[in-house]
Order: sequence, then structure tokens, then C-alpha cells
Amino acid sequence: MAACEIALEGGGTHTATLAQLGARTAVRLDGVDRPAALTRAGDGYELRLEDRVERVWVAVIGDVVHVHAFGRAWTLTVIDPVERARGGGPSEELATAPMPGAVIAVAVSAGDAVAQGQRLLVIESMKMQNEIVAARDGVVERVHVEVGETFDRGAPLVALAPLADDDGDGDED
Repeated sequence: MAACEIALEGGGTHTATLAQLGARTAVRLDGVDRPAALTRAGDGYELRLEDRVERVWVAVIGDVVHVHAFGRAWTLTVIDPVERARGGGPSEELATAPMPGAVIAVAVSAGDAVAQGQRLLVIESMKMQNEIVAARDGVVERVHVEVGETFDRGAPLVALAPLADDDGDGDED
């Protein structure tokens, strides 16, 4: 059972461990054990978490995992510790396409101020709709796509610039 670091789109990073132990699944998220059972169910999975049972659909493309459960969709990025040590990793400046798809809705325009977690656009990939949200507070510098446009994995979707009063040092002036 090996731990990995994941980044939730529009949120922080978390340490997660998932191990299948026979019929039992051990889940540890940020140091907290969560009793669970994950079983294959048709084209998805069935997740039993404490006394709740939910259908879960998962699509893995490279180091990006798309999860649809509990009536919501999440995009998770598995963070490569070697890449992080070299200074690489997910960028907060450019929202890119996690998988091929089409644009369903665009919620922002160039010049709009956005807050971390705010919806930028909605995409559809593999018959699932996912929100692309701002990784940080900023100003929309450019929207690279339009409603109805198709794109490939890694395509630029929305570029953010720092807020005018953000000097980049992390201190509030």
C-alpha cells in the first residue's frame, strides 16, 4: 500500500492511500482511515463508504483521474514527486484540458476577476460533464475555446493572470 499525493481541481493537495485487501478496500485520506468497499458494477463501480452506497465511474488518462460519484464530478491529478522536486507540476496560470472533449458552456470572459474554485467553463468528455474551475484567484487573461469547440488532452482552455494588487510575494499589502 503506497501513498500518493493528489491535487483536486480547484482545491488543495491531499495524501491518499488506497489498497484492495481481498473484498475489503482500505482508504486513508490525509491520515484518516475510512472503512470502504469498492466492487466492480457494470461499467463502473459500487462504493460502500460506512453506511452509504454510491455508484462511481472512473476514467484514468495519464496522471489525471476523473471521478463521478455522489452526483458530482472531480478531476484529480496524481502529483509526481520527482516532477515536483524539479519544480514542475500543475500550473495555476493555465487551465488545460484533462482529456479530449467539447466545450458545453463558458462562464467567464477576458478581463473577468475570478476566485479560486470558481467555474470557468463546462466540458463534456466520455458522456460526462465536468466543470473546469480556477486554480487560484486571478483575472481571466484569455479564453482559448468557444461553446461547441472540440479539443484534445492538454489543450489550453483558460489563461489566468495575477490580480492587479497581487505582487506575487504571498503577502497582502
